[in-house]
Amino acid sequence: MNNINEALNYIYSFMGKKNSKNLHKNNFNHINTVKEILNILKYKQTFKTIHITGTKGKGSTTLVLSNMLKSAGYKTASFVSPHIINVRERIAINNEWISEKDFVDITKKIKNILEEKEIYNITVFEIFTVIGLYYFYIQNVDYACVEVGIGGKLDCTNIVDSFISVITSISYDHTEILGNTIEEITEQKAGIIKENSIVVSAWQEKESINIIEKIAKEKNSKLYIFKKDFNADIISNTNKILKFNYIENNKSYKFETTLLGEHQSENISLAFKSFKLLMNNMNNNEKLFYNAIDSIKNFNINARLTFVQRNPDIIIDGAHNSKSLWRVLKTVYEWYDYLIILFAPLSEKDIKGMSDILKDINAFIIVSSPNTNKNNDNKENDSCKTYQYFNGKENTIHIEDFNEAVKYMQKLSKEKNIPALVIGSLYSASDYFSLNI
Repeated sequence: MNNINEALNYIYSFMGKKNSKNLHKNNFNHINTVKEILNILKYKQTFKTIHITGTKGKGSTTLVLSNMLKSAGYKTASFVSPHIINVRERIAINNEWISEKDFVDITKKIKNILEEKEIYNITVFEIFTVIGLYYFYIQNVDYACVEVGIGGKLDCTNIVDSFISVITSISYDHTEILGNTIEEITEQKAGIIKENSIVVSAWQEKESINIIEKIAKEKNSKLYIFKKDFNADIISNTNKILKFNYIENNKSYKFETTLLGEHQSENISLAFKSFKLLMNNMNNNEKLFYNAIDSIKNFNINARLTFVQRNPDIIIDGAHNSKSLWRVLKTVYEWYDYLIILFAPLSEKDIKGMSDILKDINAFIIVSSPNTNKNNDNKENDSCKTYQYFNGKENTIHIEDFNEAVKYMQKLSKEKNIPALVIGSLYSASDYFSLNI
């Protein structure tokens, strides 16, 4: 193993070697495997951890909070998934990705342990989690903002002893793993709450709030809820800047950011509330608060209403369930009356729910699917499954090959001078960026 490509080939050789449905739903093997390897590596959690779960916005919240802590002078790590451009972006310190050398060196250590202990039943995500946490340990970080992979309770990131648990907006996703009801899904998400800790939650449906409140009380943890204990008041939501006031206890802080979309005011507010709690006992914390606000003024995250072209505008977003799709479209249709939409979800997602939303909007729709699944036996059916939900709707076409769909979208957008949106999956967003166009 001499370079990162060889390291990744080794890691991806474990693809599909566990039944994730049974793993996440029925037992703690996901956590125990990671714990065993980290113990052999003599890992210790020497840093404060903020653990972030939810269905929508957890990646944005993780990266915003990490950037705020960096602005306060702390050596701050972030662990997110999936990656959009480069696998190393999953594991970063002070916004700098893990180096190829460190990635390879840690992967070698893991490989030696797996072979020596004859551990074969491990997932790719478990390996990434070990790399991330061990890297943060040997780099002696102050804080780590760790995004959950799926769910929370049985996710392998739940090995961390978190000081704050953040729960972003919860809706239906990964139902085959987490359960078919919002109550089951919330039980899994709220499973990251630790004893005598702090919980910061988005505003949720009543069923979810009740469960989060119950678990927080059982764990003797203090709970803060968006729209109840703190709030955001939108000032302006354009396709260039988002302005809003963060409000808490009759005090207001004004945010201006290039992280676009009304929904980001909630994610940023969750991050800022968490930051304030972490800085609560610091001297001159008001100055730290304003530094944190300034830190995201020109802050961007790939595949979150990312403009890759202007005039005509082309936007990339990774929304991949019906609620997040609706929130993105609500914002985008404040900017434009008509769009070309390249809709490229994975077939195992809520394609019916997302398709039902898209059928009712004013747009020309191109249905496709990400290249990411091209080696999957079901890939040939992905976009076909999606297209059938449109039932011959006017102004809708099917282009199975994602690259060809992108070319057609760009051509039509340029010829007609119509803005375009690529949406449906973080994988299709990643595929778009990899085209270098």
